[in-house]
Amino acid sequence: MTEFATPSELHAAFDALLARTHRQLRVYDPDLSLLDLDHLPRHAALRALCVAGSGHRIELLLDNIHHLSRDCPRLMQLLRDFSHVLEIRQADPDAPRPDQAFAVADHHSALIRADKTALRGALYMDDPSRTVNLHQSFEAMWQRAQTHVSATTLGL
Repeated sequence: MTEFATPSELHAAFDALLARTHRQLRVYDPDLSLLDLDHLPRHAALRALCVAGSGHRIELLLDNIHHLSRDCPRLMQLLRDFSHVLEIRQADPDAPRPDQAFAVADHHSALIRADKTALRGALYMDDPSRTVNLHQSFEAMWQRAQTHVSATTLGL
């Protein structure tokens, strides 16, 4: 376990998780602003996962999607280019949502922020016992999420 409490430590932890992702990345976050996915090296790592081959998936589930269109042009370009790999949904506002934010890689590693509005959290590498409940929680929210984020203005 590696704990983090600053933006640079959070970014380093997420980058480490991303580097260990081989097939599937699932992220639940309020709006992705703390993760800074448009940072060029992080964007390059996400793009590499998108082009790596069939069967790869990146699923982002957000409470608020407004930050994306305003502050994440690179992520929106990835969504345009790789909509078969990358999918972004908005969590159902009427359904219960966890207080924590998390990212899970390949059912074996997780980055968890106990308070989704704060930076402080921990990275668990190669600890499948930490990911089981997170995957179940994510899957339940993912299935309830009706709003799909589109990369085009008209949603086409």
